[in-house]
Amino acid sequence: MKIEIGENLVYGYLRHVEGCRIVQTNWKTSGKWIITEYDKEQAKLLFEKLKQSPSFSQIFKNNSFEQLIRQAEIDVLGLNTTENSIFGIDVAFHSAGLNYGDPQETASIVMKKIFRAVFIMQSYFKEFDKFNSYFVTPKANPSNKTPIENLIKEAKEIINDDSISIEFISNEDFYLRIIDPLTTNIFEEN
Repeated sequence: MKIEIGENLVYGYLRHVEGCRIVQTNWKTSGKWIITEYDKEQAKLLFEKLKQSPSFSQIFKNNSFEQLIRQAEIDVLGLNTTENSIFGIDVAFHSAGLNYGDPQETASIVMKKIFRAVFIMQSYFKEFDKFNSYFVTPKANPSNKTPIENLIKEAKEIINDDSISIEFISNEDFYLRIIDPLTTNIFEEN
């Protein structure tokens, strides 16, 4: 059995820092679940809006909206029922730092994961008020980090919706926003 340290850290973070009462790792959709066009409407509109942007049109390549949500997997999904918010977090723990190829390919893959999590949450959990999609990694070299941060900034402007929060959390921010609050809250539990 493979131990996913990153997923376990994020699992703890969602429970003890974000107050999620339900948290699941390796969350996937089921082909047996019924999802209506009404359920997918908001996510499809966002998908089309992002595809029209020159910066994001190639991220989805030839994937249709239906393919994107059928391939759905989110590393860690958390439901905060008190605040009616949902978290979809993808985690990368690469010993040499985040790297899926050249910097543009890495940025495209990270953004696709962030967007797909938003589409999934909006489609399968549309009753929630707040959708939080994060990609977290403890180490990202500047050559990969900068293009991702630029795309995140642009995506936030295109999305322009207070109910959607997208973030790329890496390096020092990973420790400040994920590890430090988690360790503080765990020690307070005992």
